[in-house]
This record gives sequence, C-alpha cells and structure tokens, in this order.
Amino acid sequence: MASAPGDSACICSTECAAEARIPASLYIDGVATKKSDEPKTKRAQRPEVEQLKVRRGREEKQALPPHLEAFARGDDDAIWRRERRGGRVNDPRPVALVPGVKNADARMVFEARVRRMQDAQADEATLGKELAEARLLGLWRAGNVVSFGALAEVALGLDEETAKRLSSAGRTALGLPERLSEAEIAVWMRAEAGLLEASDAGRVRLSGDRLVLSVPIEDAARALACAGRREAPLAEVALGPQEVLDRPRGVPSMASILERERRSREEG
Repeated sequence: MASAPGDSACICSTECAAEARIPASLYIDGVATKKSDEPKTKRAQRPEVEQLKVRRGREEKQALPPHLEAFARGDDDAIWRRERRGGRVNDPRPVALVPGVKNADARMVFEARVRRMQDAQADEATLGKELAEARLLGLWRAGNVVSFGALAEVALGLDEETAKRLSSAGRTALGLPERLSEAEIAVWMRAEAGLLEASDAGRVRLSGDRLVLSVPIEDAARALACAGRREAPLAEVALGPQEVLDRPRGVPSMASILERERRSREEG
C-alpha cells in the first residue's frame, strides 16, 4: 500500500512498516508505535541518609524483667510464680457498711473521725492528714455517705476539689499508701473501735507499714482488751502479698526436664 506524498508511513501492518523502515521493536500486536522525541527525564534519586549507630551504656540498656533474671540465675519456677495481694474478707452479711467490720463499730469510727476533722478545720495541714486517712479508709461508707466528696461537703463544707487537694498533701506528709486491702481496712477500723469503746481519746494511725495505737495509759488495758476481741476473727486472714505458683498441671519443672535429658544422654 503506497503512501501519498507528504504523508507519514502507513502503520497498519508489518509489511508497510518494513517499507517505511520502522524498527520491529516498535510493534505491539502488529501495530507500530511512534517513538517519542521528548527526552526521558531521570527520576530524582533520594539522598542517601547516613545511618547513625547509637551505642548505649550498660546502665541505659533495658533490663530483663525480674522473673526472667531469676530464671536465668537458675530459679526453675520463676516464670510461673506471681504475686497475689491478700486481704480479701469473706463477709456474708447482706448489708455491710465496711466489709469485715461490725456496722455499729464502723459508725463509731465514722463519728469520731468526723469530729476530729471538724476540730482541725483551722489548721489545713492537720485537716489534710485527717482527710487523707478518711480517704484511705473509705470512711464515707461507714456513715452511709455516697462518696468522699459528699463527705467533705456535708461534714466540712468543702468542695470535692479542695478536699482532694488537702488529702493529697496529707497523704504525702504521712507517707500513706494509695490503697489498702479490705482486710487491712477492717483491722484498722476494728482496732480503732475497740480503743474508742474504752476511751474517746483512742485513735489508730498508719505509720509506714506499722499500725500505731494511741490511748491514755489509764484506759490502755481495757482498750487493748476491747481491740483484741475484735481482731481475733481476722487472725487467720492473710494481709500482705502472697506468692502463688501458677505452673500448669502436668508441666514438669525445668530441673526435672534437665535431669531427664542428662539421663537420656548418659544411657545413649
């Protein structure tokens, strides 16, 4: 098929392309394509970023968890051992203001502590300590009040934000923990109720991990006897954390596995 003068070569077939001297490499499915005259632009190469190697000191390296370190030192059951906090109180009463505490004793402690907080309103530092102990004990429950904020508002006329600020300062000053278990609260309130039965001046405070009982010397014998009678039912309750071994049933200890492998090597 001839092309007219001035026209481009026919690209309808391979034979025509051969006449027009179109390279065979430009054919796609028997149809010739036209090579673009525009120069190809090169892609911009990303600048090479030099990798920084940070060497950390021994003290900055992340340490293994304690149970893995113990396992590496040879404690076979370290990976199965966990800590469980004790202090659960089995109190079957349908209505218990404070678990593990007689309702009458709980109200006695509530009323005495509310009086002390009201007497301390002139001194923010003392009031903060009283509020911190009340918050730690959950004292509002003993008076059948809905919350700590409601207790502060009803008993002291303080808004919840101010009461929490004062109690936080008091907790720091006394070094109190953030929370106590049910059994620890029951021990505290039972002891204080026993002292209050013998003397209005009796009180109990927490100093570090020690429960400090304070009562006038003339009332001490009766007060301690009253407190002892109340504490007797809690004598068998575990208060502190307990170690529990959670190795699944049927899984042997690592020592027995290593011993079995040693014997098999010796026999083989």
